[in-house]
Amino acid sequence: MSNKNFDRDLSNITYSTKVSDLYDASENILPFHQQKYKPIIEYIINYFGEIKRLKKITLLDIGIGYGAFLKVCEEKGLKNLYGMDPFPDSIEIAKRYTSADLRVGRIEDSQWPFEENYFDVITCLDVVEHLQHPEVFFQNVKKYIAENGIIIVRTPNGELPYLMRKLPFIGIRDDNPTHINVHGPRYWKRLAIENGFEIIKDWKGEHLTHIKYISIIHKITNFIKIDHRKVPVLNMFEQAYIVILKK
Repeated sequence: MSNKNFDRDLSNITYSTKVSDLYDASENILPFHQQKYKPIIEYIINYFGEIKRLKKITLLDIGIGYGAFLKVCEEKGLKNLYGMDPFPDSIEIAKRYTSADLRVGRIEDSQWPFEENYFDVITCLDVVEHLQHPEVFFQNVKKYIAENGIIIVRTPNGELPYLMRKLPFIGIRDDNPTHINVHGPRYWKRLAIENGFEIIKDWKGEHLTHIKYISIIHKITNFIKIDHRKVPVLNMFEQAYIVILKK
């Protein structure tokens, strides 16, 4: 692996996160990322049932980064885990942290390196916004999801607060130049429906961001135990939009 001595895969221009941003010195997932993935994994657990049943469920993560989501899945009891990523060096880094079956492949490929109609869950977290033509994901993923399986997509919440990131002294700039298709929930819902999917649940969530000082409100809502994801107007400042689909 050409970048094995580095804290990140230098060939992966879409992923600016460092290994040290995800894992501590003991190779444990840092708490922030545990919390970020918590709502998604809780949804999977509630949808399919108890942990014992989860061990039999097949899950494919598209665009694995350095395997953080798959590692959290393992810690929660999922066993039949797979991942796909176009960057071989990123896969090699991820193999240090997860025992999932990881394979090289691109979303745009007409054939993915997996059996068709095989997966009960396919996740695509913080990936579709990097695609020149995001509809290709919704077109190709259909072949690999099993009957009654679910697809979980997470992408930056491109509502007004995201646009405010460009404002001087207020915004927190998005410095990732490969974020070429950031949109609001309406765009992603329309794209999913146009490609034959049913939306079974969606939400804005994980944490408040995009502009400075909003983190203070985040701390207040957590302290008084209010779910900021469910507060109108405030939830526009949620970092991500998550949608659960069924074909």
